[in-house]
Amino acid sequence: MTGAPKYTKQFDYNYRAWPLFALGFIRLFYVSIFERALQNYLYFTININESTLGFISSAGAIAYIFAPILGQIITSKYLGIRKALILNCILTPLLTGVQIFYTEAWFLLVVRIILGLAMGLYWPNALSMLSKWQKVSSIEKSKKNFAQFNFSWNSGFIIGLSIGFLWAFYWNDYFAMLISWFLSFTLIPISFFLEKDDKYNLTESKVIYQTEDPLSHLDLEQDLRVNSQTPMIIYSIFYSWICIMFLAIAKSILNFGFPVILKAFDNPSYLTYIIQGGLQFFQLLGLTWINSMRIYNRKLASLISVSVIGLCALLIVLVNNLWLISIITIITGLFLGFIHGVGMKIMLEYGTARNTSKYASINEIIIGIGFGVTPIIAGYVVEVDIYAIYRFVVILGIISLTFLIYLSKNIKKIKV
Repeated sequence: MTGAPKYTKQFDYNYRAWPLFALGFIRLFYVSIFERALQNYLYFTININESTLGFISSAGAIAYIFAPILGQIITSKYLGIRKALILNCILTPLLTGVQIFYTEAWFLLVVRIILGLAMGLYWPNALSMLSKWQKVSSIEKSKKNFAQFNFSWNSGFIIGLSIGFLWAFYWNDYFAMLISWFLSFTLIPISFFLEKDDKYNLTESKVIYQTEDPLSHLDLEQDLRVNSQTPMIIYSIFYSWICIMFLAIAKSILNFGFPVILKAFDNPSYLTYIIQGGLQFFQLLGLTWINSMRIYNRKLASLISVSVIGLCALLIVLVNNLWLISIITIITGLFLGFIHGVGMKIMLEYGTARNTSKYASINEIIIGIGFGVTPIIAGYVVEVDIYAIYRFVVILGIISLTFLIYLSKNIKKIKV
């Protein structure tokens, strides 16, 4: 080491961040209630079969595979980030509400496909906005933004499921679905407080690179320079994509499988809110914890997490007790949070380093594939064998772990 001083950004642009975090909270607050209530209503009250439920559950996520591409075309050519987010916040309540009043399977499929496509205007743009802020923020503020963004939507999810449980317990799933829809309209006024695009969309990077670079020996892509703002680009982008794909498939199976197990044990539907809320709470803990870890420790945390989730899936297959299955399902949230945090952080920092939103778009496409395809297949599988989907998580965990170990073999323990 040369002993030269480290330079970091000495500036912070005064952008308005709270509307983005508020939208994340409100969106996941109402979505967590509405989606859980709708699926419970269809499965426990109307008694549709698992395969049909799988298609309905997947319709939006399947459409979302293509939504980021369509959304980014519309955003870049016609609207810009702010207007795209506003348009999504107007469309979302309208498309959500029509599902309450007509529950024929074909109609729900069509509406949820349109809703999934509309989401291409939201998540990629929210992540792009976060990535652009990182270019004009200090290291401390970048970490704070990342933590607050994760906390906003996760806490919305958790609080929403907790309140949804109370509504479903004291009233019913249909009531919970109706009230959550009314709450979705609050997205519209808040979206108009979003910062205008030209406030933070700089054409030139003003990052001052750190002169003391302990990572320079690694074989990085030539146009990516490791600096104090984007240290996670020492990971291959494929590491991020494998993490996100494993997260989406494993979590989708856990969320889809538990109501089926619950019904098999002849228990009421409102327990799904508690289990899903508990899983999400532990995921928030994992996301918060991973943000404070060093680079090498993030590698260890993600590798251990894939292993533990595979082990948890195996335990669900082996035990035949609803309470043990419930506890195991909730605990997996912590390790899903570790995996999510690592995958998301790598993606954001690649976007910052290359000044592009394509990584955010690819990230969302992968999520769409994982959450979209999985419930369709799971719906057919559980009609034959409920626990077969958990055995698949075990196999997927082994495969994913093998690739992640290979991709991260050159990441050594360093003081970063």
